[in-house]
Amino acid sequence: MNLTLKDAARIAQCELAGDENFVLHELCALDDPKPDGLCYLTQLEKPEALADLKAGCVILPISAKGQELPYKGAVLYAQNPEWAFILLLKHIDSQRVKYTPGIHPSAVISPKATLGANVTVGAHSVVEDGAVIGDNTVIYPQCYIGQNVKIGKNCLIYPQVVIREDCILKDFVILQAGAKIGSDGFGFTFHEGRHQKIPQIGNVVIESDVEIQSNTCIDRAKISSTTIGANTKIDNLVQIGHNVHVGMSSIMCAQVGVAGTTEIGNGVILAGQVGLAGHMKIGDRVQVGAQSGVVGSIPAGQTYFGYPAMPQKEAFRQVAILRKLPEMYTEFKKLKKQMDEAKKLSWFGKLKKWMGQ
Repeated sequence: MNLTLKDAARIAQCELAGDENFVLHELCALDDPKPDGLCYLTQLEKPEALADLKAGCVILPISAKGQELPYKGAVLYAQNPEWAFILLLKHIDSQRVKYTPGIHPSAVISPKATLGANVTVGAHSVVEDGAVIGDNTVIYPQCYIGQNVKIGKNCLIYPQVVIREDCILKDFVILQAGAKIGSDGFGFTFHEGRHQKIPQIGNVVIESDVEIQSNTCIDRAKISSTTIGANTKIDNLVQIGHNVHVGMSSIMCAQVGVAGTTEIGNGVILAGQVGLAGHMKIGDRVQVGAQSGVVGSIPAGQTYFGYPAMPQKEAFRQVAILRKLPEMYTEFKKLKKQMDEAKKLSWFGKLKKWMGQ
């Protein structure tokens, strides 16, 4: 990285206070500053915290402009320092060479497949009959693209991804290494003493600007489509069952499991290890806390937590009561002992005890 402060300010959409010709060589964290590096601070609650900062430049909120700062380096002022830093990360990332362009000689591409302009297919990847791959899409080594798969423009398909037959990816989709799209849904019926497989003849449709991370599995529908809405982001090791419908701009964190035929709305957040039983509806903007088990539909805008999941305030009240159980149990034992002793007394003894004698 060799970036002047002038260029950094332009890329990050910031106001510069300092030597515009100063050259930055890396982006760094506040707890690991570098003399030729740039870091950021989202809020400046205590300006004196900058006194010992050794970074060459720091991005600060625009509200700090005009304050006297105990900092000798250059400053970039931004409406949103975190986003300004992300813009610089995007710029640096765009300069990195991550793959060898073109079609590798060892790639196996069906003559019945259609590849757009500037498509890359890495070593030992397979593209089957009828597949269509859009312009500027990159398929890394060791991927499998099944029959009649449709992949849009500017997609990134990282190593060892499997996209099975008939599945559809729109534009700007990212599939991280090892993701599996379109495996058979887990569909069986018990007939004549055996679990009999139900054919899964649907597909998976992934809308634009979706990112699905490593080793996540999204099952194809029994009929129709399993769908993932635009701008949704799905973490590692997530399982999405057949005929699930996920809305736009939702988040699913690691190890979430969604059983079949569940409908998830727009802007939903499922924290790590949340489990959703099948055949339910999760409304828009619902948030579910980590390790919760959802066994019924949730209305829009609600925050749920616990097992079984319930409104968060109710769940927290129950947790608070559970923490008091040891104390309550001790009091219960005392009361029970007193009652047992009272039962052993004669009528006259009970009267004397009542009179305090």
